[in-house]
Amino acid sequence: MRRGALATSIVAASVALLPALTAHQPAPPAPIRSKALVDNRDHLYVLDGWGGVHPVGSAPALATIDSWPHRDIAQSLALFPDGSGGYVMDGNGGIHVVGAAPQIGSGAYWDGWNFARALVMAPWSSAAQPAGWVMTGYGQLYAFGGAPEITDYTWWPGIDSARGVALLPDSTPSSVKGYVLDGLGGIHPFGSAPPVSGNPTWPWMDIARGIALLPTSTAAHAAGYTLDGYGGIHPFGGAPAVTGQPYWAGQDLADSLVMWTSAPAGSPGGWMLDRHGVVHAFGSAPALTPSTTWPDWDIARGFNGGGGSFERRYVDPEVITDSWGTYYNQRDSRWGGQLVGAGTETIWKIGCLISDLAMVYTHFGFRDVTPATIAAHGSWFGLSGNIYNSALNIPGHTTIMNWHPTWSWIAANLRAGHPVIVGMNLPTGGTHFVTLTGLNGPNDYWTSDPWEQNAHHVTFSGDWVTRGPVYEAIAFI
Repeated sequence: MRRGALATSIVAASVALLPALTAHQPAPPAPIRSKALVDNRDHLYVLDGWGGVHPVGSAPALATIDSWPHRDIAQSLALFPDGSGGYVMDGNGGIHVVGAAPQIGSGAYWDGWNFARALVMAPWSSAAQPAGWVMTGYGQLYAFGGAPEITDYTWWPGIDSARGVALLPDSTPSSVKGYVLDGLGGIHPFGSAPPVSGNPTWPWMDIARGIALLPTSTAAHAAGYTLDGYGGIHPFGGAPAVTGQPYWAGQDLADSLVMWTSAPAGSPGGWMLDRHGVVHAFGSAPALTPSTTWPDWDIARGFNGGGGSFERRYVDPEVITDSWGTYYNQRDSRWGGQLVGAGTETIWKIGCLISDLAMVYTHFGFRDVTPATIAAHGSWFGLSGNIYNSALNIPGHTTIMNWHPTWSWIAANLRAGHPVIVGMNLPTGGTHFVTLTGLNGPNDYWTSDPWEQNAHHVTFSGDWVTRGPVYEAIAFI
């Protein structure tokens, strides 16, 4: 009954809390451009966790060839500087064609790890000359296409700490330089990028979410901004302060930021993305309307060129009720951190069966039962969180356990209107339980999955990371 995600970690080396930017720091550099930059106001896109690439404002649509409609695995989007195409990176490190980009391998792939964190394209890249890097959660940078290898970066073996990467615009194939952002806000130069200062850090708090450089930055003078999960945009390297974006104190809702490449000299601006897909202009940037948003879903994964987020451990409260009953998610922020019984395990980590059982309770009219109320029954659980059979006895109903269920047995119970909870062995290891609420044709079932976001009345079939061979079934009559 365990179903977990890669846990967030902190960097190994401690960092000092830096003061806010002062007026004595140097002014940002004058614009230095070897060629005109494409106005990214007309080439801005949002990536969703299923692999969809959505235009913002007047950006033209870009075709994609891969998507994952049942799993939140798309992690980062990066385009060529001309905006004609690029790649979506999945959490395993695979890269997938967008627009005019040619098919190419990333050269780095970790099947089932959900370990890749960001994708960045080289400033000189194009459809004819694709080049870029995949960044892992440890901070490693793996080149693909014609990009040179980078070897002098900071990384954290065994610690999922890297959150973003930014290249200086004057990088060349013989001199790649830039910065890696860690989860505590530390900015780590590589190549000949100069050290920067002025950025705040948050010791022992993984809240840094993005990094963006001013388009005028060079190796002689680099400046830009970091983004925290609450929406704070923090200048470093002498970049001027910006305003205009929302701020959600205590809520990890900010996702990604990108600078406006055509901002007036001395008056920078850009856009911040929240986890629901809403685009917020700041500084001098014009307001832009996204083509798609997802209210109450943590599914927006980043701008092109603005890094990307990963799904939060705890999801926003999901209140979904229909004639069948109430849907519950084990990672719901209302109870995800609650301990199960008298043990040390939490509902978010092992509470799939608990959440399924609470759903079945509501189906039979016990609408006040939630995963929290079931987990509070200490006598129903062992110290390791294992659930006793006594917890499965719903007043007024009969519980039937089948340790070797056939599909015909499950279908017969669903056809008779009996809810069925099934336990599965997952391909990635561990087990997971979901609730089957009815038949969906002759070969499929309607399912409520307590792990995936808002997974109420979804199909059992499909490319679900939370599906596997059924080894146990519990029918309630």
